[in-house]
Amino acid sequence: MAVLTATAWTEVVEDRLIEGKHKRNRVKLTLSSTQALTYPSSGGIPLPTTLGMVRNVDYVNIVQGLYAASGATGAADNHVWDYVVSDHALHGYGMAPTAYTGDATGFTELPTTWQPSDLGTAPVMYIEAVGW
Repeated sequence: MAVLTATAWTEVVEDRLIEGKHKRNRVKLTLSSTQALTYPSSGGIPLPTTLGMVRNVDYVNIVQGLYAASGATGAADNHVWDYVVSDHALHGYGMAPTAYTGDATGFTELPTTWQPSDLGTAPVMYIEAVGW
């Protein structure tokens, strides 16, 4: 099965602010749930390279984690997302159901069987990209 890549995201810059020597873009990211793509085995889900920037992205703040825009609810909605600068990617963590075991905190990285369609149609995330 194919894995999620940066091309699985649709990005829309909703707001831009120039503060000092940095641009701050609020970006709405929509993840494709129609392609049967799965969570990568390493490195998390890569983000688009520009996120509305001209030269570089210094870092990303997650404003609102990936959620079901269609209003679907349930255990699949209970994920924690982490941006990893060195990978320029999102790592997802969830409560460990019986299908896979968790660590001492009860959270473990998503399994390679996880798909965006677990959240319903077109899951959405809001981020703040900082760079230039």
